[in-house]
Amino acid sequence: MPAGEMGVLVVGAGVAGLNIAHQLRRRGVDVAVVDSRHPGAGASHGNAGWVNPAQAGPLPDPVLLGDALRAFRDPDAPLRIAPDALPLLSPWFLRFLRNCTRARHARGARALAALGTRALPLLDQLAEDGVEFTRTRTDFLAVAREPEAVRAYLGSLEPLREAGFDLPTTALDGDRLREIEPALSDRVRAGALLRDHVQTEPASLVAGLTAHLRAGGVPVEEGVAVTDVRTRGGVVDAVRTTAGERPVGALVVATGAKAAALTTRLGRRVPVVGGRGYSFDVPVERLPRASTLLLDAHVACAPMSGRLRVSGGMDFGRGPIRPDPARIDAITRGAAPMIVGADWTDRRHAWAGERPLTPDGLPVVDRLPGYANAYVATGYSMLGLTLSAPAAEALAAFLVEGARPAVLEPFRADRFGARRH
Repeated sequence: MPAGEMGVLVVGAGVAGLNIAHQLRRRGVDVAVVDSRHPGAGASHGNAGWVNPAQAGPLPDPVLLGDALRAFRDPDAPLRIAPDALPLLSPWFLRFLRNCTRARHARGARALAALGTRALPLLDQLAEDGVEFTRTRTDFLAVAREPEAVRAYLGSLEPLREAGFDLPTTALDGDRLREIEPALSDRVRAGALLRDHVQTEPASLVAGLTAHLRAGGVPVEEGVAVTDVRTRGGVVDAVRTTAGERPVGALVVATGAKAAALTTRLGRRVPVVGGRGYSFDVPVERLPRASTLLLDAHVACAPMSGRLRVSGGMDFGRGPIRPDPARIDAITRGAAPMIVGADWTDRRHAWAGERPLTPDGLPVVDRLPGYANAYVATGYSMLGLTLSAPAAEALAAFLVEGARPAVLEPFRADRFGARRH
C-alpha cells in the first residue's frame, strides 16, 4: 500500500482533515490526526453550516470584478482589501482576476458539481457509520431587493444545470417568498428556491467526527504542530512536531489557509491564501426554517442552535485574526433590512476565520508533485462542508490504490506550475 506500514498522518483537524481520516479508516488504513490548536479551530467552526452541491460555484466570478472596485471606496463592500496586504498579495489577486471570466467560471462550476454530487450521500454515510451530528433537510433561498440580481444568480447556475442538477430558471416574487419564509421583510422583492439543501451545525459535525474517530482508535491530537518534514529520495519518512519526531508512512496536509506553510517545506508552494470571514448569532422571534443567501449583501443567514447565524465578509489583510466590530456592523447593516423579528442589538458568538482560497477558486486535492507519499487537501473556499467529504473519499482512494480518480483531475497541485520554492 502506498501509505506504508507506519500509517498516515493527517495534519489539520478541520472538516477536511477529519473527513480524510474517516475515509481512510473506513478502508482499514492506520491513521492519526494532529492539529496545532483543536478540532474545528479554523474556518470549520464559524461558517453557515450549508451542504448544498448546487451552490458549488468557484469564487472567481465576473460579478466580483465590480465588488473588487467597490472594495477600495466602500467600507461596507462585501470584499475588503487592506492596503498593507496589496504588496504581498498582488500577484495572487492578478491571477484571481484573470479567472473572473464566464468561461472559466463555468468550467470550474462543472468540476465542482462533479465532485459535489457525493456530498449528500456522504452525509448519510456518516450517520450510518455512527457519527452523531445535527442536520436538517430544508429549503435554500437566494433573495434580493431587485429581480436583476436574482436573474444574474440564476444565470450563474447554468453550468450546474448542465451537470444534471434540478435548479430553477425563473425568479419568485416577494410575496411568494414570504409565504415560504415569513422571516423575510418586504424589502425582499425577488428570489429563487433551491431544494436538496442540508443545514448542519458545524461544531456538531466536528465534534461528532472527532468523537467517532477517537472511539474507533484513531488518535486526534490537539496542540501538536508540525514544524518540519524529513524526506529521502521523494519520500516523506518523518515529521518533526512540537511533541517530538515521528515516522510516517504518508503525509496529508489539510491545514486550510495555512497549507502553504507546510507544502513550502516540501519545495511546493501551493497558492492558497486566507480570505477572512465573520459570523455572529442573533435571537429571532420565530426561527427561520430556510437557509437564506442575501444576494445584495453577500450575507448568509442560517437557523442554528435556536438562533440565527449571520455570516459574511471577505477580507484580505494582515495582523491578528479576530472579529472586527466594524465588519460585524457592516454585515448587520446589510442583513437587518431583509430579515424581520431579529434583535440585532443582541449579537453573540462573534467569530472570525480564514477561508482557504486559490486563484482559480478550485480546491487542491492531490499528491504533491515529486513525492510518492505526500498529499494536500485544501482550497475549499466557502464550500468546505459541501466538498470536503467527497474530496476525502476520492483522496483516500488515490492514497490506497495509487491512481488518481478522474473526479480529482481538475484539482491537481501542478496546475499552477511546477515552481519550487
